[in-house]
Amino acid sequence: MDLSRLFAPDDGRDALRTLAGLLLGLGFFMAWARKSGAIIGGWGDWGLFITLLIITVFLYGVGIVGRLSTSMVRAWQGVYLVFGIILVPFLLFQFLDAINATSTADLNVFWVLLVTAAAAAFAALAADVRYGMLLTTIALIGAFSALFDKILSNGLIAHYGIYRGLLVLYGLVFLVLAIAVYRLDPFARLRPGGPTPEPERWLRAQDVITGAALSAVLAGSITFTAFFAQTNSLFAPPVASSSLLWDLELLVASLLAVIWGARFAVRGPTYVGAIGLFVFLVDVGSEVGIASPESTIVGWPLILAIVGAVLFIVSLMPDVTTPDAEATLRGTAGPGPEPPPGPGPAPPPGPGPTGGAGGLGGAGRTAP
Repeated sequence: MDLSRLFAPDDGRDALRTLAGLLLGLGFFMAWARKSGAIIGGWGDWGLFITLLIITVFLYGVGIVGRLSTSMVRAWQGVYLVFGIILVPFLLFQFLDAINATSTADLNVFWVLLVTAAAAAFAALAADVRYGMLLTTIALIGAFSALFDKILSNGLIAHYGIYRGLLVLYGLVFLVLAIAVYRLDPFARLRPGGPTPEPERWLRAQDVITGAALSAVLAGSITFTAFFAQTNSLFAPPVASSSLLWDLELLVASLLAVIWGARFAVRGPTYVGAIGLFVFLVDVGSEVGIASPESTIVGWPLILAIVGAVLFIVSLMPDVTTPDAEATLRGTAGPGPEPPPGPGPAPPPGPGPTGGAGGLGGAGRTAP
């Protein structure tokens, strides 16, 4: 069977495939949701598992096969694969229920999310799925959070300081991963079109940068748990104590994310950084977690205003120059422009219009 002919790029057929995948996914998932919570007429655990297995394998499998049968990625392939990746943890947790295992146990959550991260990474690297690496980093954050919740005594909520440090470490590891994702293309041989073009690998790496920003911003945002303790909300998690160190970490991580996103025109880090700045504003501005807030402009408000004013003045100085960061990171920076050519030697005198050595104004001019 010639799969390349079946999945040949065509805008009309692609639209039909996209719509079909969305409707099939929604239909099967809705059937699973209704039958799993029904008191009367519900299905057994294995029946629910098979329901999810059919649609997950269909979406993820057809998405991979379709991409490996065409020379370029198509929109419907990304829709199928992203939907399939989202269904993977539901499928695996349902499998745990079917075999009477505890689906909420930390180690089970760890391996389920680890498999989800692997599925997302393969879709991103082999099928060029946009947002695949972002889903990978999110799944990895959840997976290793579950693992350390099992390792640490009394779980992560009893060790907020350690957990914050781990989140920062995750962010640093993701930065290294972003470089590897940009430089390497391990599944190039699987695709008919060959290696992924550089612009696509650049965008793929930006998804990992977004995950790094998310992890770093989350580390500083944990102080926000004190906000819920001051309200009558039913959601009242254990409170993380406020700290100048983590307030500063949240501010720096959020600012770097916004600067990165604005400089390289990518939305993910910008959104994450903006959310982090909002959390910083509410957390530090409202003095969350402080028993007796002083409500004074001395401190963070004054420091931020002074530093901002100084940086703006520096930006107006004409001799402040910066290198082309994007060209340096992408390896496209070349040698600087060549200096303009200076005056060369004077050209030798040529024959004038009348054939004399000096032309019309030359000494060799003779009267008719």
